[in-house]
Amino acid sequence: MGWLEYRALECRMKAQAQADGDVFLPNPEPSKPVDYVFVCMEPSLGRWAGSADEAREKVDAGFRNFVSSMENSILHFCIRRYLCEREQLCMTDISKGAMLVKRASAARRERWNRWWPLLKDELDLVAKPDAGIFAVGRPVADYLRRHGRAFTHLIHYSGLAGQARRTAILGHEAEFEAWKKMDSVSLPDVLAKAADVLCEAAVPASVRDETLTRLANRQPLSESEQQLIFAYKLAFEAYRKKREVSAEEGKRRCDCDGLR
Repeated sequence: MGWLEYRALECRMKAQAQADGDVFLPNPEPSKPVDYVFVCMEPSLGRWAGSADEAREKVDAGFRNFVSSMENSILHFCIRRYLCEREQLCMTDISKGAMLVKRASAARRERWNRWWPLLKDELDLVAKPDAGIFAVGRPVADYLRRHGRAFTHLIHYSGLAGQARRTAILGHEAEFEAWKKMDSVSLPDVLAKAADVLCEAAVPASVRDETLTRLANRQPLSESEQQLIFAYKLAFEAYRKKREVSAEEGKRRCDCDGLR
C-alpha cells in the first residue's frame, strides 16, 4: 500500500464530501495492508463538533474518525480482546462526510451509491486479498450484500441500538451473567485500549488528552454497554471458530489431494 496512493484517494474522498455539502472526516491511516476491515455507515457531527466550521478546524488540527467516543472505544477493545491481538486493521465508513444524525438517513442509498466506487478503491488499496470484512450495522450489511461483497455482520455500537444489544445475547443470558461475575470488562480496561488507539492514530496530544479525560469522566460501564461487549465477544469467537474450521477443511483437502 503506497502512501501517495492513499493520499490521492483521500483527496478524492474530500472532494466527494465537499460535493455532498459535508465535512470530510479522515480515518486513521493504516501503515500497511490490513487483515481486517470494519465498514461502518457515516461519521456524525454533534459530540465532537457542534458545527461544520468547528469540524473543519478540528480536522485541520489532526482530529480523526473512530477515536473519540466510548462506543468506538468498546469496539476497538473487543477487536483486540476477542478477535486479534496484533493483526493490522482498518475502520472506515461507506460515506465519509460528517453530518448530524438527523440528516444521515435522508437519501442514504443515493449518497452511498456516490461513495461506493471510492469504498471499492479503498478496500482494494488497504485490505489484504484474504482480509476479513465486517459490516457494522444492518444497513451496511444489506448494502454490501446487494453489491456482492462477502462480510460478517456485527451489530452497530450506537447507543440508539440498545434493543439490538439485548437481542444479540438472547439464548446466552446465563453465559452473560457468569461472564460478568468472572471475566467482566471494566471502564479502565476500555480506556487503556482507547489510549493505545489514540497513540496509533497519531492524533495531537491535545486531542488525545481531551478525549481520554472526557471518556474517564463518566459512570462505570452500564448494563447495556456490557451487553454490547458480550455481543461482540460472541460474534468474534464465532468468526474465529468458523475460520479455524475452514482452515482445517482446506488442510484435509490438500492432504487428500496429495494421496491421490
